Amino acid sequence: MVPVAPGKTIYHSLRELGIDSIEIDVKLDGTTPHVKNASGNACSIKDAKGVQELTVMLGSERMRACALLLSTDFSSNDADKHVECSVKAVHAAKELGCPVVRIDTATRNEKITKEQSLDLFIRHIRQVLDQTKETGVDLGIENHGTISNDPKYLEAVFAAVGDERLGMTLDTGNFYWYGHPLEDLYKLLERFAPKARHTHVKNINYPKEMAETKRTIGYEYGKYCSPLDEGNISMKRVVEIFKMAGYTRDLCIENEALGKYPEGERLNILRRDVEALKMVL
Repeated sequence: MVPVAPGKTIYHSLRELGIDSIEIDVKLDGTTPHVKNASGNACSIKDAKGVQELTVMLGSERMRACALLLSTDFSSNDADKHVECSVKAVHAAKELGCPVVRIDTATRNEKITKEQSLDLFIRHIRQVLDQTKETGVDLGIENHGTISNDPKYLEAVFAAVGDERLGMTLDTGNFYWYGHPLEDLYKLLERFAPKARHTHVKNINYPKEMAETKRTIGYEYGKYCSPLDEGNISMKRVVEIFKMAGYTRDLCIENEALGKYPEGERLNILRRDVEALKMVL
């Protein structure tokens, strides 16, 4: 979360950082717990009134939504509810002027195989796409966790679905987190950048001797996650990869290292992140 000064709001901090767009986390019930109205209650996209209130609130804060973030689980017993929530989120995104909705592949169902999870994801994402054809809003699969950080899984989904509206929330650090060596990471970013519909930009600062090695999934991530200007991943090279692929949407900073710093330093850490991207843009 973005640090907030006493007597201020998160939007004061964002404007101070020169940021005018945010991702909005949406829960299964349609609420947006991190985006609240003037009364301090969570906003909602579950009906037209809620979407309109959210639109007005963002406008009053001079913010726009660059993506809605869903934590879908199409392998759960509530898969139909996740489809329904996804469809509502896509329609809400259109009303908000938001170009993409992040779709997740993660599942809490430990009784199914990866192949079964793949089949369920494909079946349900097709339903979402079919029910939102007229919106023009994209869906972005995040390379996330132990499932969709597997390039073969991603390729299988895209080959089976075959819809240009289905792309990726391409996370610059997650393939590296998954254990891919640094040079392989850049190759994977180049491979999937044409599918990028949305981004998460993060960095990891492994010891130099580990950067080009194959590591176990998530190896000591809490220790080595870092601000953008400290990690092994070259932001200049990342931006060049996105540019070469024709990506023109937001670069969304996701600094998961903030918790390692005293609260009073966190806004300056984010300011460094912003500057690190500005320098290479």
